[in-house]
Amino acid sequence: MSRLVVLFAGVLLAGVAFAQDSASTARAPAPKHNSSHGGSAEKRLKRMSKRLNLTDEQKEKLLPILQDEEKQAAAVDSDSTLNEQQKHKKIREIRVSARSQMDPILTAEQKAQMPSGRSGGGGRRHHHGSSTSAPSTDSTTPQ
Repeated sequence: MSRLVVLFAGVLLAGVAFAQDSASTARAPAPKHNSSHGGSAEKRLKRMSKRLNLTDEQKEKLLPILQDEEKQAAAVDSDSTLNEQQKHKKIREIRVSARSQMDPILTAEQKAQMPSGRSGGGGRRHHHGSSTSAPSTDSTTPQ
């Protein structure tokens, strides 16, 4: 019986230690949003240039857009009056705005190579609405 009590006490202490560790990491500051996979505007331009084969003229026009996007995102990140959801929404708006400024500079082929809805991102994409390849919801179709 005493073994059971010692075992239970050990498990209880381990649980408390784990909970304290989790609580301390939960209070850690959230990582800063860095526009589209992080990095400076210059590094992002270099990645875009490699992926899209940008001309020198395109690079000259895109760099100020990327720098402005980076500056605006940093300002949102440092705004302590916004919660994380508000910051996420504002940064998304900044990215959409930057993408709309980049689109006229890029060729149709380059735009096709850019991830939709993000200005250099990647990652998960959610498709909403109807799709021609979506399964039919007709009531006569067996499910």
